[in-house]
Amino acid sequence: MEATTLIERLKRDHERVLRDVTELEGALARPAARPDGPAADDRIERVLAMLERQFQTHMAAEDQLLYPAIARAIPASAPSLEPLHDEHAELRQMLHRLQATLRESASADRDEQIPIQVHDLADLLRLHIRKEESLVFHVAARLLAPEEIAAVLHRMNAEPRGEAAGEKRSLMKKGSSR
Repeated sequence: MEATTLIERLKRDHERVLRDVTELEGALARPAARPDGPAADDRIERVLAMLERQFQTHMAAEDQLLYPAIARAIPASAPSLEPLHDEHAELRQMLHRLQATLRESASADRDEQIPIQVHDLADLLRLHIRKEESLVFHVAARLLAPEEIAAVLHRMNAEPRGEAAGEKRSLMKKGSSR
């Protein structure tokens, strides 16, 4: 498998996530167009379910395979990868917080919090994706062995599986075991 296949897949995932989040943000930014109640919540929950699947496959593949492979290839890169790994954990927490807010009983405070939380999640996602694409993708395309590329793609195609939001693994420790 070619590295370009992996990078193209990662970028397509990013584009889909950004498109869905932008649509959601746009719908929430137009209060007159946003129907309150179950229909709006259902639309939000559909996008959040898609994000959760992406976080459990795409982000998990990056955390468990891609970042450690880069850290093994370039040990000095591990400290630069740690913030991206940390942002994954923060994005998962933000997603879970938003899902919890949606499960709350309707109230003025809850209805005010939903667009704020969506906006915050979208902002961090955009920033994270820009950093990842500029810092990680071009390096990965040049450094990963074919079996590492295959492993990342396989993990991305796997069924989503739960991952502890607070789980933190050191890339330096993972990178030293070869």
